[in-house]
Amino acid sequence: MTHDAVLVFSKTWGAVYLLAVFLLAVVWVYWPSHKKTYDKAAQSPLLDEDIQR
Repeated sequence: MTHDAVLVFSKTWGAVYLLAVFLLAVVWVYWPSHKKTYDKAAQSPLLDEDIQR
């Protein structure tokens, strides 16, 4: 394989791979059964808790 062929392959399939990973992450986060976990994480900075040192 020449350098140009490897470059075209990596640009094409690298973009497809990153798009697939992005879509899987979006599906994972917005899956209905995970809503409670992410709602709790969103509220955690607002909770009035003492910081343990």
